[in-house]
Amino acid sequence: MLREEKTAIHEAGHAVAHIRYGIEHHGATIVSDRDRGFLGAAPALGADSVWDKAAAESQVIAFCAGYAALVAAGCPPDAAVEGADDDFAQATELLEFWGLEGALQDWQARTVEVMQRPENVAAVSLLARHLLERKTLDGDHCEVLVEVADGVSTEADLARYLVMRGLT
Repeated sequence: MLREEKTAIHEAGHAVAHIRYGIEHHGATIVSDRDRGFLGAAPALGADSVWDKAAAESQVIAFCAGYAALVAAGCPPDAAVEGADDDFAQATELLEFWGLEGALQDWQARTVEVMQRPENVAAVSLLARHLLERKTLDGDHCEVLVEVADGVSTEADLARYLVMRGLT
């Protein structure tokens, strides 16, 4: 798997988790941010910016979702962890701050199970394909793609959306 493809799957995993768990998101990108030195668009949240344990649990899953999407796509776990250090550090901060049960490895395994669900595999695959083509997707674009993957919207709806947004 090429680095750009791995990055697209990783970032798509974060975006799908944000959408599935109702977490605010601003989209996804595979464009390098030279100032911060990493790829991606998931906003970093401090543990004290999450208001309850349920939200903290959702955030931990969202932070582990990039890694988990890669594992679900067949990437070996030892290769899937590459580039996820910051994600895991933020997940660990939430686990400790909120006193959530289980070690990071438990949450990673739980998130892999979530990302292996057929609806999430389909959504990650579609988002990753679009990331590889366009490099950056805003939050609305990600949501439309998840709706298409879920069968809620059609490819024709997606085409209309792209025309409406001037993305064709």
